Amino acid sequence: MEGYKKVLLEEVEEFRKAGHKFLKGEINKGDFKKISGGMGSYAQRDGKTFMIRLRTPSGLLSLPHLTFILSYARKYKLERIHLTTRQAIQLHDLEIDDVCDIMKDAIAHDLFTRGGGGNYPRNVALSPMAGVERGEAFDVTPYALLVGDYFLKNATGYHLPRKVKVAFSSGQKDTAGAGINDLGFMADLEKGIPVFRMWIAGGMGQGAALGIPYEKAIDPRDVLYYVEALIRLFVNEGDYENRSKARIRLIPKRMGDKEFLQCYEKYVEEVKDSCKLEEIAPVLADNVKWEEEKHSHILFPQRQKGTYTLLLHPLCGQLGVDEASKIYDFLKEENKEEIRLGLSEDMYIRNLSLERAKELWEIMKDKMMDTKIGQSVSCIGTPTCQIGVQQSQQLCKNIIHQIEEGKKEEGRLPSLS
Repeated sequence: MEGYKKVLLEEVEEFRKAGHKFLKGEINKGDFKKISGGMGSYAQRDGKTFMIRLRTPSGLLSLPHLTFILSYARKYKLERIHLTTRQAIQLHDLEIDDVCDIMKDAIAHDLFTRGGGGNYPRNVALSPMAGVERGEAFDVTPYALLVGDYFLKNATGYHLPRKVKVAFSSGQKDTAGAGINDLGFMADLEKGIPVFRMWIAGGMGQGAALGIPYEKAIDPRDVLYYVEALIRLFVNEGDYENRSKARIRLIPKRMGDKEFLQCYEKYVEEVKDSCKLEEIAPVLADNVKWEEEKHSHILFPQRQKGTYTLLLHPLCGQLGVDEASKIYDFLKEENKEEIRLGLSEDMYIRNLSLERAKELWEIMKDKMMDTKIGQSVSCIGTPTCQIGVQQSQQLCKNIIHQIEEGKKEEGRLPSLS
């Protein structure tokens, strides 16, 4: 890993040079984006400031990493950190040297940006309740981390047509969107044996598609073989000429589902024959029945007796630095409590006693949204994003304001995205 970090650090300095060339007008926006995306950074709309995306692995945000992120925010006088829909954290309005200095410091503390954008595998999505969700077959967290680590270690060697998204869901609720990712795994039991159900070639956006169900149940120990097979298929069958067609979900539309699955099977066999990849044996979940206090859509009883998860959703995913500091101060004395970032610009505080959950909510409630409509999801949009066409965050804020001003019944309204 130390050798890999050295390579990443060298990349940062090359990126720094490219960033200054961009600011001088020696590199245009399109060419700079090709460089910056793979580094987990993009120029903002003004062409002078930059965003950095810190890949908290599958949303597992450790307290040391939260401390580092807060230190960056304070150093560069940022008021907020942005929780993303891919369980990562973004910092905005930075100078190019600030971005590069953060990258280097983060690498030293095992927090990475590499592959956070561009034609690379994205942060592996994970059910935020994985490991504590009632009724789950087994904890899928180790598999999401395994795949994320595999992607990170191979990032510098990838030459993909476009990005790849993988997700792991705890069960049939599909809270990580396994059915709408390039490759999605859902935990299940088959005659009492832990397996993954799998979907391939799903995705949102242009040419949106539900994943194709894979008929065979997958042995959890084989996860990396199926991931690597999809990467190889994408490299060989993806469209490198037309960016608008360069997504995995468009390959079966060209081939046909049956032919696509047959092609994929060949790559699976090839990988299994030629590679020896890391394997993790599943551990059945211990689902204990216990009577919990009545809970709302922000407080969830866990499968572990007497423990709860509290959902904290800042408006538009913009978490104030002061509020993040309060969360850190609250959690720092309890080793068992933890933070997991969600897929809706929110965070889940897990392993709380009921008393601790109520105490934390009292501290945070004035800055968090406790209705479905308040927990709507909005992209960063204009005036920050280069390709943004609407001020989506301002629209979200205006909707909430109008509802509050009109004293409408918020509890009846759904989340928007």
